[in-house]
Amino acid sequence: MIENTILKKIAIVGLGPKGLYGLERLLANIANSKKKYPVEIHLFNKTASFGAGDIYNPEQPSYLLMNYVNGYINMWPDQDPKPAVPLPKSFVGWLLDHKDEFPEDNANTFSSRATVGRYLSEGFEALLQAAPKEVSFVKHIGDVIDIQNEGETYTLFYRESRDRSTQEVNDLHNILIATGHPCVNDPESLSQTNHVDFIYPVKQRLERISTGSKVAIKGMGLTFIDAILALTEGRNGRFKKNEGGSLTYIKSGLEPEIIYPFSKSGLMMIPRGNTFDNPSHKPFYFSKESLEFIEPLDGKYDFERELLPLIELEYRAVFYGKKFKEKGLELLLSRDFTEVEFQIENFHKEHPDVGRFSFQDFLEEPISDNNLHENTLESARNSILEAEIGVKTSPFAATADLWRHLSDFFNELYKFGGLKPQSQKIFLEKYAGHLNRISYGPPIKNMKKILAVAEAGLIDFSYSQNPEITEADKFSLGIRADDIAHADYLVDARIPKIQLHRCAGELFGNMLEKQLIHPYVNRQEGRLDYRPGCLSINEKGQPLDDTRFANESLTFVGTPSEGLTYDNDTLSRKRNDFVSGWAKDLTENILSLQTETQFNSNF
Repeated sequence: MIENTILKKIAIVGLGPKGLYGLERLLANIANSKKKYPVEIHLFNKTASFGAGDIYNPEQPSYLLMNYVNGYINMWPDQDPKPAVPLPKSFVGWLLDHKDEFPEDNANTFSSRATVGRYLSEGFEALLQAAPKEVSFVKHIGDVIDIQNEGETYTLFYRESRDRSTQEVNDLHNILIATGHPCVNDPESLSQTNHVDFIYPVKQRLERISTGSKVAIKGMGLTFIDAILALTEGRNGRFKKNEGGSLTYIKSGLEPEIIYPFSKSGLMMIPRGNTFDNPSHKPFYFSKESLEFIEPLDGKYDFERELLPLIELEYRAVFYGKKFKEKGLELLLSRDFTEVEFQIENFHKEHPDVGRFSFQDFLEEPISDNNLHENTLESARNSILEAEIGVKTSPFAATADLWRHLSDFFNELYKFGGLKPQSQKIFLEKYAGHLNRISYGPPIKNMKKILAVAEAGLIDFSYSQNPEITEADKFSLGIRADDIAHADYLVDARIPKIQLHRCAGELFGNMLEKQLIHPYVNRQEGRLDYRPGCLSINEKGQPLDDTRFANESLTFVGTPSEGLTYDNDTLSRKRNDFVSGWAKDLTENILSLQTETQFNSNF
């Protein structure tokens, strides 16, 4: 050990992408420091999949695809200090080095999550190899279940995966917590053998579902698609490509007899094609300039009254801009939207065959429950067709893609209590799901697979619109008293949201009990409070107590901050980046601590 120094012990809990990004920034800052000091970093992960975590585990099936085009993926940031590894490569650069293994993958395609997991895992190993010699690592595989304050340090307790024994690590000075989803959607169902509370890893979680059984699936988003593929392609079913690009599903005989998907809206996500080489949309109406004349009360916006009208104008402008172009015309934008409205009205008079754009209908896509199954399939066919035309040409595809371009600015307005309490509740319950559905859907290939499985008779959408669920020996889905379907299994295909007041999970429950964390409450004088379920943190990710005092020894990143931030479920290095500040501050803190120790040792 270096003379006159003390060992600094740091823990990173959760080594999926968010924890990996934290490790990368910490090592970059330490390597960039002129002074050297001993640091011991304890790395905790539920499985041996360090760097990738469970969601990107390299061992999972290759049919589970990303919904994030390859060209956007890069675990190495373009910022100072530069990464500690000598030759950091983007995912596309990594793919070029592995062209023999992934010949069809490039910047414009969607890779499997397992492939991305290999990239992240190899990046993790490269970081360990490139770390400064004064940094040492200790890996722990297991579930972290408790953190205990011991004066100026912390003790961390974890349950080993190998033998389920409880172990502890003492004298930790600083902990980064990047655990992902801390609980399940329905904890009361965990003891039921015919209920699958979470589908990942799919092979282990869904193997209990027997061949020829009837299965109800709750949720119709990306996780639902993975569940369907696991129960079909994952059971030796295969897809044949037809002339024209459609797919036919060839049964293996190992599938369930029938699958009944359902959700509150009954709507599937809109698929998307490559958007990597397209220029970013610059908002005209939903922008800082438009908000200059709005003075939010106590710095908090009303989503429906102040933000939504501007968002709706942006959607109308994009849709009609593409529609005008289809007819060889140009829509001229103006800050005074009545001038734009005048152009739209004239356009419809000249082209009465063109349907009018309704933002609400686009968001919620009303599908008639008269033959709901066929109407859902027809909606899927249309969305695939528009996605294949692409955002450059298709008004539908360009409009569906728009929220990706607006969400960065929205997050700046939303984060850390930027909406009024009840307005935040309305946004999360009424709008957030629909916006995600239209803009963050699966690659076209996966939606074609779902359509093919349905056309093969294995999926029935007849009960998809918010059915009444009852449970006896089997699960029953009812739309009307005379129209009920029965299922042997219920699969929850929703990603759990953090809900500290309802289901905190073991680690977060223990931290709540010890008052290391507190639930966030969106408050505004004279208005009802709103509790989105996340913990209270500051803009550095540090937990706040009831007096708003920050604990600088703990930092949370990713899913636990969802509610105070927006859209953390992404590989983006820039969205809600707490780890860059954490690594910089921690490195400076270590340096000052060592300097103080050396100064004191001279007396």
